[in-house]
Amino acid sequence: MTAEEPYPPKGSYNNSVHRFFPDLDARLNAVRYGRWRALETAWISGVNAETDHVFANSLKALLKDPPRFVPEANLVAPRVARDAGPIFHALRWGQVFEQQILDILAAPDASARTTEERLTRLYDLYRRERWALTEPEQERPPAEALLAAPASAHLLQVGTRLFALAAEDLAAADFGQQRWRVRKTVDEFDQSFALESAPEDARYRTAAPTVFDRFPQIAEALDRLARFRGALFEALVPGGQTPQARRQRDEAVRNLARDWRLPVEGIGGR
Repeated sequence: MTAEEPYPPKGSYNNSVHRFFPDLDARLNAVRYGRWRALETAWISGVNAETDHVFANSLKALLKDPPRFVPEANLVAPRVARDAGPIFHALRWGQVFEQQILDILAAPDASARTTEERLTRLYDLYRRERWALTEPEQERPPAEALLAAPASAHLLQVGTRLFALAAEDLAAADFGQQRWRVRKTVDEFDQSFALESAPEDARYRTAAPTVFDRFPQIAEALDRLARFRGALFEALVPGGQTPQARRQRDEAVRNLARDWRLPVEGIGGR
């Protein structure tokens, strides 16, 4: 465990989703793998029709036999980890933060009081970290990446919505009701990959109203993470297959880091 590696707070709730909702956990892991693979591919080859096709097929294949454990991000996206450290760490910490939130909500001993105390402690720990995201100084609306890779954008949005709906299921029901709600969400998620139309709003603000009402800071932090991920793919449209494309990509990613108040040291230059 290095100083840059997220270390979640210890608690009896750790791995609650994995223990009590394995089908949901497997699909969440598939989305996590998909996010890192899409990021690694975009860093190397850009965002275009070819990478869009490859990513969409690989994620659909992965969901036929979803992984049981959370991916090791530095192994799934080694180039990003090496060449864009600040971006990698922000997403890595964000993944652990989101996972811990779901585990707290899924804990069998959860009550209104214990859940609020645990989430407050987790949020405070996350905010103290160097790689925690804050509101950007300016934000460029995504456009080019959505047009260049519509299938990937669709699948990543479906995956983001899964996390929000899972949080809502776990927060809006007691432990006895959670199972049927989660089962319904998993079934709808499996069906959604066959649809070509855009999914409903994936934001926690709208897809998880109970979470937003009870824990607005948590919901806002998770929506911020999703917006950051979308902005990052926009910056990676050029890819890195030629020296000119690498320079363009690296400058775009550095500008993104500045916008989101992350360090720029360690981004690109290879």
